[in-house]
Amino acid sequence: MQSDNCLNCNAPLDASQQFCGTCGQKANTHRLTLSHFFHEFFHAFTHADKGIFHLLFALMIRPGTVAREYIEGKRKKYFNPFTFFLILMGIYVLSNRIFNPVPKEIHVPVGIMNIPDETVKSKTIAMFIRGGEVRNFTSANGNIISMIAIPMIALIFWLSYKKRKYNYAEHLTANMMFTSFANIFFTLLVFPLQKLTAGSPYSFLITIIGLVLQVGYYTWAYTGMFQEKSFGGRLKIFGVSLLSVFVWTLFTLTMIAIYIYQSWDFYQFFVRMFNPR
Repeated sequence: MQSDNCLNCNAPLDASQQFCGTCGQKANTHRLTLSHFFHEFFHAFTHADKGIFHLLFALMIRPGTVAREYIEGKRKKYFNPFTFFLILMGIYVLSNRIFNPVPKEIHVPVGIMNIPDETVKSKTIAMFIRGGEVRNFTSANGNIISMIAIPMIALIFWLSYKKRKYNYAEHLTANMMFTSFANIFFTLLVFPLQKLTAGSPYSFLITIIGLVLQVGYYTWAYTGMFQEKSFGGRLKIFGVSLLSVFVWTLFTLTMIAIYIYQSWDFYQFFVRMFNPR
């Protein structure tokens, strides 16, 4: 339907205009139909210039270039990184819940129930239940955890490269893209393999492998973003990437340990992690 005014912002339109000069909406709109609905749905995901698959492929082969171009102003060329983050985080959470389903009830093991000292038993039961609550929360809210990780990782990179031309907000945007894509390693690899190795010592090793892949991806992405050519510069990026993932992992585990133990004994969480016996 052709109108004398833009149907989105009501700005006046000339008969020769194809787009509104004020908001950019098409001047010639039409009534929504099922055909139009499905066309727009698939167009949003597969558009050659700015579809989500175009962005996925670009982040797979040249992530640093993608972030640099987007920051420098090529916004229409790529799928919106904020929408991209929300979509991939939704898939991330879904994958985690499929391969690591949250139990409806937290069952305390018989060994804990048989502890003779009532005080110790009560404390241990409470800790076990809080541990179950943490597992349930992380499984259902991986998107929230990633949203907290992004500003922390971006801060470490910004502080490490303050002399570069990028400000903190630009590091945030780049990390939103990088973290979204890096979490695909967990969505497609770590979670399924954890399901297959549940109850074995390999499950923890697979998580470490996932973190190593993230470090490698951050290193590659920032090398391209900074257009770093020297070996020393690339080595520094690797070091900052490793530091970022380590600090975030340590921060997350520390918060979990403090919640479970709720005392100064929370360091025992790390002792038992590396020496389960």
